[in-house]
Amino acid sequence: MKINTPSRCSLLMSAVLAAFLLSHLQAANAQYVTMSAGLPNKPSQTLTVASNQVASVVSFYLYGTGYLSVMTGGVSNILFSTTAALGLVVAGPATMQLVSQSPSGGDLCTVQLTTQNTPTVISNYVPADAIVIPASATGNVQINLESSPDLVNWTAANPGTYGPSAATNRFFRVRAAALN
Repeated sequence: MKINTPSRCSLLMSAVLAAFLLSHLQAANAQYVTMSAGLPNKPSQTLTVASNQVASVVSFYLYGTGYLSVMTGGVSNILFSTTAALGLVVAGPATMQLVSQSPSGGDLCTVQLTTQNTPTVISNYVPADAIVIPASATGNVQINLESSPDLVNWTAANPGTYGPSAATNRFFRVRAAALN
């Protein structure tokens, strides 16, 4: 009796298909954008990532000496290799630009762009030093600026310009206090 076993190729194809389907199920609110660039007609293509979006590089092909530039938070990072770009995840706001420097070929970059639809998801991206008054809060909140020489004793401070203090360091914090 002969038992049919699947070939390596069919197993590989099944795994790729399963991964593709799983990624589509997990990213129901995602779209795929392919940037292409090639000299002389189209030297670059730019993708803007909004503040409620996350971009993930899923495919990256450089024909020649092109690169992927990612600008976020005022800092630009340039990626020249496929291994550096694949799997890169960028939270918006950001700008991604594929630039081609090869006269005879085209460069490609496919990005999975996931848009967060609910405002509650954005609260996951609040900076650690921010004060947030939740939409569900009841009553008013007073925002106070305070100053301390030792991070223990705090006194009220006014917004404005402060010079150096010869006697000690000067620390500041912003505090929210519920009003009754």
